[in-house]
Amino acid sequence: MHVLNRHAVFAIAAFALVAAAVVAMACAGPAEEPAASQPAAPQPTAMPAATSAPPATNTPAPPPPTNEPAPRAQAPAEATAPPSSTDTPVPPTEAPVSSGGGGTVFALEEGTIARYMVEEVLASTGFKIATGETTDVSGVVVFDADGNVAADESRIAVQAATLRTDSDRRDGYVRRRTLETDTWPEVVFAPRSFDGLPAPISDASGPAEFTITGDLTVRDQTREVTWDAAADFAGDGTVTGSANVEFTFDDFGMDKPSVAIVISVEDTILLELDFVGTITGQ
Repeated sequence: MHVLNRHAVFAIAAFALVAAAVVAMACAGPAEEPAASQPAAPQPTAMPAATSAPPATNTPAPPPPTNEPAPRAQAPAEATAPPSSTDTPVPPTEAPVSSGGGGTVFALEEGTIARYMVEEVLASTGFKIATGETTDVSGVVVFDADGNVAADESRIAVQAATLRTDSDRRDGYVRRRTLETDTWPEVVFAPRSFDGLPAPISDASGPAEFTITGDLTVRDQTREVTWDAAADFAGDGTVTGSANVEFTFDDFGMDKPSVAIVISVEDTILLELDFVGTITGQ
């Protein structure tokens, strides 16, 4: 009896469990298969409010970006002259070159003396050499690059009115009658060529003898004369020397000095130049 009751209790409990399971399945409904892995449908986005479209332009679309560096900004082009009517380029105009460029200049300096000497016979003392001197001398001799004299630029002038001897009476006569210094105040020598002069003189050193040929103008008369010269070149651009030339009063249409104390005057005049000069490049 007790055994039956125990079996009955087990049977009732089992039935109750089965019934509960059936009820639970009925409430849950059929089991759903898991959804396949699909991307979620995109949610619609709200359209922006309509705006008025900008006016159409002809601006080209920007080029696609590249990895090349941006070009440097260039300076604005300068205005250029209109092209010539010919294709041949016109060479630039060159400045004129001085004819003395690359040459040498010899310039007389302080200490230069010009003098004339004339033989005369005086009533009181007999034979005498009258000598007139002046330091009022100036001038230059210009040599071109080839060592030739630039005649148009070379000139030596003596202020004739400043010549003095030991006699004021003689000097007065020479100024008024012989040289007529009020009308022609200068005695001028224009050298044209040198013979025997060291070349180039800028490199000369030591003693040298040479001749100088050129035009001598006394009053209104011009004659070609040749001087004998000797000079000592110091080698530092300084030169000392002397030059002399002879001519007659008649060569230049001059009157001989004539005063009471003078009996006679020789026709020949010796003109001398003791010079001090400097040599510089041009």
